[in-house]
Amino acid sequence: MKESKKEKLKEFHRSNILTVAKKLFIENGIAHTTMDDIAKSADYSKSTLYVYFKSKDEIYNNIIYENMLLLRHALEDAARNSDNVKDCFFTICNAHVSFQEDNPLFFESMLNGTMNKSDDELLYEKMLELNNAINKIITDFLLDGIQKKQVRPDIDIVQTAFTLWAAICGLILVSHNKKSYIQYMNVDRKSFLEYGFTTLLNSIIL
Repeated sequence: MKESKKEKLKEFHRSNILTVAKKLFIENGIAHTTMDDIAKSADYSKSTLYVYFKSKDEIYNNIIYENMLLLRHALEDAARNSDNVKDCFFTICNAHVSFQEDNPLFFESMLNGTMNKSDDELLYEKMLELNNAINKIITDFLLDGIQKKQVRPDIDIVQTAFTLWAAICGLILVSHNKKSYIQYMNVDRKSFLEYGFTTLLNSIIL
């Protein structure tokens, strides 16, 4: 169905507000950014801002959703362009790394998953669908590996997929938040992540 001019205008204003808010969240931090700040920077009145978003939390949750979409597309591309299990796994891992480096603030928030269904039921359901889509990419990677006799057939597919995703993201966050300790071990971040990812891969391959 073709969008009406009214719907296009609404989407334009929502997108503009989200772009401005994202910039402010990155520059000033979430806690130190107010609806007044967003309205002023976006060149809207505060009352106009509330026409499109009922709160700062709703704005923030929509930004998280947009970032989750970007991550899903990056992972789909990674999985699609890899020929074997090892290459596919490291491409998926490195797609997460690149995404975190580009979106450090939102990467961590995405993992925390603090949004409640009561906050915005429609957006909550869309986020849940995206989580399932991201998990399916890893699930399909495991199933393909089993079919190619490169991944252990005795694993629980669903639990392993989620465990791998959690471990990949955890390693990335630790390597970002504990840089000084990693340096204390005389290891750079890249080497630390490669070792961690290899350890995860070795736990599932034949």
